[in-house]
Amino acid sequence: MKSRIIVSAAAFAVVATLFANSSLTANAAPTPKPAPSPTTATQAKDRLKALEAEAADIGEQYATASDALDEGKQRLKVLMADIAIQQKKVDQLSAAAQTIALAQFRNREFDTTVQIFTSSDPDNLLDRLATASRVDETMTKTLSEQQAAQANLQEMQRTAEAEVAALADQEKQLADMKQKADDKVREADDLYNSLSGNDRQEIDNEDGDPGTSDPGDYADADARIKKAIAYALSKVGKSRYVWGASGPNSFDCSGLMLASYRQAGISLPHSSSAQAGRGHSVSKSNLRPGDLVFFAHGGNIYHVAMYIGGGKIVHARQPRYGIQVNSLSGYSKVYSARRILG
Repeated sequence: MKSRIIVSAAAFAVVATLFANSSLTANAAPTPKPAPSPTTATQAKDRLKALEAEAADIGEQYATASDALDEGKQRLKVLMADIAIQQKKVDQLSAAAQTIALAQFRNREFDTTVQIFTSSDPDNLLDRLATASRVDETMTKTLSEQQAAQANLQEMQRTAEAEVAALADQEKQLADMKQKADDKVREADDLYNSLSGNDRQEIDNEDGDPGTSDPGDYADADARIKKAIAYALSKVGKSRYVWGASGPNSFDCSGLMLASYRQAGISLPHSSSAQAGRGHSVSKSNLRPGDLVFFAHGGNIYHVAMYIGGGKIVHARQPRYGIQVNSLSGYSKVYSARRILG
């Protein structure tokens, strides 16, 4: 009467899919129809900024949902380990009950009354009957424990199946969000490339300085901070900006911070808004190398960069620019800053 885990094969197939590094665009929604083409350069530039803002918002939602998905996977992993332990307990109790039942069967070939009147040694028989009574008590206790353990196991299995279904739904939502962000980026790129050289230059100037090779000034920083900064700088001009990516060759803004601080042995969530809750707050006037600086529109954080000293930041800027070092004062107004180490 061994009990076995009842999570369906289909459910486990979903789990395997969730734990694999498969493309999130497999079940993506159909590409939406593009907005009407702007008729003037001014309209085109306004549309471009709107598309980039929309992509940034979707990207932040994507990163937040990705963090939730990772947490769900970890919960499921722990739950499956607990189920295996519980299954072993149920199997052991079932085996114990079978052993006791077999002993009872062997000791009760005749009716008790018949045994008393036919036994040549009544005292020995009474001892055996007392032992049998204790065996009955043990059997009752063992069966009760086995039934409770079995019920607990089945409840854990139902929880696991619900978690699998929830994770599958979250992955579908991620795929849809990534498709939407990619569509916005493609439309923005097409629009940018359709502009004249002067209009493109004007947009680049409005976006801040074009990037610099200045490595900042972090010589006196903590050794772990140096590792984080060195990693981020090693990606400048070499890695692409990709929504939801955290290395080693592609990053979004929070993904670069996550990967860089991983070099320092620090774990960060993969979303700008979540990272803005780590460490402790510092003012812009008190920034130190390694501090994370956050940017927002409408009070919603959409971007994060790392201060590297000398008035410079390193960040995954956006898909058009990739990984850059920029002047903090020339980029955008800082919304908040956090010190992760120190």
